[in-house]
Amino acid sequence: MNNAFRDEWMRAPLSRLVARIAELAAVDQVLRMERRELEDIVHERLGTIAQAQRTAAGKQTGTVRFDADGYTVIADLPKRTEYDQKKLAAAIEALKKWGENPADYVSFEIKVSEAKYQAWPPAVRALFEPARTVKTGKPSYQFQPSDVTSPVAVVSTHLSQGAQ
Repeated sequence: MNNAFRDEWMRAPLSRLVARIAELAAVDQVLRMERRELEDIVHERLGTIAQAQRTAAGKQTGTVRFDADGYTVIADLPKRTEYDQKKLAAAIEALKKWGENPADYVSFEIKVSEAKYQAWPPAVRALFEPARTVKTGKPSYQFQPSDVTSPVAVVSTHLSQGAQ
């Protein structure tokens, strides 16, 4: 956005700014619903063709290309692999029994629940403190009219990453 736009909104009364955010949020919601519906329609029309192309290529996932109505369609079905954590732990134990180093096959990420961390005894927290970094999320603001005669509306907004 240009500087004139920013300058105008920086000087605008908060009520106008809040009202505009509410208007844009409503439009955004309608546009998101419409886009989801259109994306569903695209999948309904082209999904079977794309899957047939993948099957012909001997794959269940990935990218295929085909022509439809004057367009080259590039249809991608990404692979999302998940592993059962208990079964992975058993497999890692088996690797150890075989004399293998599990780190040669898998990487490890240890996660700590913040709620559990807060409940730990001070000595245990002190042990983990050097490995802990606290980052913040996106700031958000809610606007509620303080004047009882104003229309009752709550407007929430989350700042974009660039605004932090």
